[in-house]
Amino acid sequence: MNTLDTAYKTEQNKIAAAGAWIWLLEISTTGYTTLRYANNNENVVWPATGGNTYCPLSFIMEDINVSTRGEFPEYRILMGDVDVESALRVQIRATDGMVGSTIRFLVVHSSHLDLTTPAIDETAEILSCETSAEAVTFVVGIPSLLSRRFPRDRYVPGFCRHKFGGALCQYKLPTYTFPYPLISNTVAFVVGPTINGAVAYNEIRVGAGGLITRLFVNAPGQTKAGGRYLNQDTGFVVSGSKYNDGLFLVNSVQPVTQYVVRVYTEAQGGRPFVAEAAGATYITLKLGYDGCDHTYEACALRGNIQNYGGSPGIAGGIYG
Repeated sequence: MNTLDTAYKTEQNKIAAAGAWIWLLEISTTGYTTLRYANNNENVVWPATGGNTYCPLSFIMEDINVSTRGEFPEYRILMGDVDVESALRVQIRATDGMVGSTIRFLVVHSSHLDLTTPAIDETAEILSCETSAEAVTFVVGIPSLLSRRFPRDRYVPGFCRHKFGGALCQYKLPTYTFPYPLISNTVAFVVGPTINGAVAYNEIRVGAGGLITRLFVNAPGQTKAGGRYLNQDTGFVVSGSKYNDGLFLVNSVQPVTQYVVRVYTEAQGGRPFVAEAAGATYITLKLGYDGCDHTYEACALRGNIQNYGGSPGIAGGIYG
């Protein structure tokens, strides 16, 4: 609280005085010009030397009520602005009510405008706004965090609230990019043989080698008989290919040579590869999924249940 200047004390103690107490009002909105008003019939410059100009505008402020019930005080300010194209109304329209703007109240004395400190200096925040033909009404006070939902979001049974791949989800796909053509006189993808009319497997061929240790090393599951058997169906994302862009589902992979990896699709009937044709410059391979339906099952399939943002226990289930 500011120490009251002796000049203000002298004016308070006078039985009669030639000057008057003047209310000043400042409204500050980020990105906009600060609006300044004086509850007076002419402009007021304060401080008198090098100060700001406060435009005359009639406004009324409700009495401030204080209670011991833990309530956050709110009160209204009625500003007699009737000009539909005034700076105040234009800014209200541009900011959807100026909610969140800072409003500052100052009381000065007309006989002591040379003082650089006001007799009263208080700030509040605009909580809501109403406009009519006769006035602009602000509800101001101190914003309360207790009036907002806490925490910032809520648990929903069986549904993850995190943004897929975001900071809370943390799901990331290991990415490897290979130049095309991958091997001289060969193609990137080869369609394998068919069994009972269904493609048994596909092959990925890379010239750089080490695909099984670079791309599939993070795949969940066990390695058996030279192949890596994945838990359930694992997503496999291809991009940069002329014919094979998109998501494939595989349940095991097997290295054939350092240049070739055999990919077994789910149920021996999943989406097959298409023999690659010339034209691609780079082909990107990602083991994982490019999307999520935010269910617990999808999170477990991606091996990311430690970051699951839902609450299956509410629905009667248990955490896996």
